[in-house]
Amino acid sequence: MKSLPIPQSGDFDHWRIPAWSMSTSDLDKACDWLGGVGCAKREELRAAVMAEAGLYLRRTKQEGATPSLSRQKAQLAKVSDAAERLLLEVKKLAPGLDAEFALLYELERQSRDAGISGASCLGNPRNIDDVLGFIARLRDAAIDGSRFIDNRSGPKSTWSLHLFVHGLCRLYQQITGKQPTHNPYDKTRYTGEPQSEVGRFVEFLVQLVDPKVTSTQISTAMSHVVTARRR
Repeated sequence: MKSLPIPQSGDFDHWRIPAWSMSTSDLDKACDWLGGVGCAKREELRAAVMAEAGLYLRRTKQEGATPSLSRQKAQLAKVSDAAERLLLEVKKLAPGLDAEFALLYELERQSRDAGISGASCLGNPRNIDDVLGFIARLRDAAIDGSRFIDNRSGPKSTWSLHLFVHGLCRLYQQITGKQPTHNPYDKTRYTGEPQSEVGRFVEFLVQLVDPKVTSTQISTAMSHVVTARRR
């Protein structure tokens, strides 16, 4: 399948989606999951959920245009290969004092004009080794970045859901004053579905906004989000 072209960051119209609204009956159900919410906080809750839902729907649209992980790894491989070639070319400047001086002088000048701190190795490079060190780190970061994609835990293509769950957990804490918790067990039986108060609240709202998301996916996201919030 041909991937969609990714618009420029300033092309906000591409990501614009119809506003999602929350009915009064759905608001009542959300409040019930929280054990009741005072009148003063009901409209605050509705507005906050609508805002989080809008962000989620826009992010899922962006996520749909994100290249596959294999393609992203291929792009990182190209960066590491290009950095390796650049290392070889920069090393060739070392015997040419004029060329070396010109490169270092212009790097310092352009860094200064761009407001880059002299603490950066490219802000005030002393010699070609400083430049080579930076390029080598760029190469190594591209290589390690590919391993990071392979090894990172949790779902690899559902950051929009994780961010949505995180926003709803934050909202839950603001409204109730309680710390979000996660429990996928019904007494001692593992269900793989949210069982805590906040989990049921989040599950209801996520599936209200996006019925395609399963309870298991929400539970997985809850596990990662609650753990991250505790850190």
